[in-house]
Amino acid sequence: GYRKITSKVGDPDSYINANSIFDADFVAYMVSWQTSHKLTADGIIGPSTWKAIAKAAPTCSTSKNKTSGYTMALQILLNTNITCDGIYGKRTKQAVATYQDSKGLTTDGICGPSVWSTLIVGAEDKPAPAPGKYVQPVDYKQADSRWGKKNYTSCGNKKQTMANSGCGPTAAADVVATLKDKSVTPWTLAQLSMQWGYRTKSSGTAWGFFKKLANHYHFSKFVQSSSIDALKACLDAGGYVVCSMGPGYWTKGGHYICAWKYDKTYIYCNDPASKTRKKQKLTDFTKQRKQFFCFYR
Repeated sequence: GYRKITSKVGDPDSYINANSIFDADFVAYMVSWQTSHKLTADGIIGPSTWKAIAKAAPTCSTSKNKTSGYTMALQILLNTNITCDGIYGKRTKQAVATYQDSKGLTTDGICGPSVWSTLIVGAEDKPAPAPGKYVQPVDYKQADSRWGKKNYTSCGNKKQTMANSGCGPTAAADVVATLKDKSVTPWTLAQLSMQWGYRTKSSGTAWGFFKKLANHYHFSKFVQSSSIDALKACLDAGGYVVCSMGPGYWTKGGHYICAWKYDKTYIYCNDPASKTRKKQKLTDFTKQRKQFFCFYR
């Protein structure tokens, strides 16, 4: 939607008025900019131009580019309640720090290359591997020091943390960070789970969270099933499967893991709670499964 922009910027690099209109002056400027950056000079801001913009953007902070068009662009991209005035003040610094924390980036309140890239480009979908050529996804752990002690609760219980009950968001983050957005962390998804009401009072993450997540990140296909054949079909297509497991090898009660490969004997999985539990015989895995949440590329 339209967002009113007010600017106090007296920046010599701000050649175009920030009026939210893609007009002839702006097209002419973009053609010139693309030419200088050795891009196709068509005045159209597509993927290659967005990447170049992210790469060319300078560091902004309370000391660098404090008052600039770049800072105003940052304020617009953050889309928070801060004033888009092009001044990198305390509120802008805090907004950047909050954004960094949500994406698992270094939380220093400075907008550098990683922040620009995450804000502007995100992550691209990766091509599916050839059938039988499985690729292990990101392997997050729920007790990671970056989020392990954070409260993952729906009832204010301070004893409920990511370390002891965040296996659902963690297993799902393996999938989303690998296939959709590399900046996504378990804490990113835990916050969505709590916001959407899928953090249960005493049993972790509700099953409905995974379908909601698939829609939120625009996965091409999502299947919920208890069928081993459904799991294999997703893995063969280059996808990954979050598995709800019952008592046995992976857990004494209930647990989520992320399946990424199988062969004639084993299922291979990322376990959010262990660095050593990595595979299980298909026959035993089948007996201990509860439900599969299949995320296709």
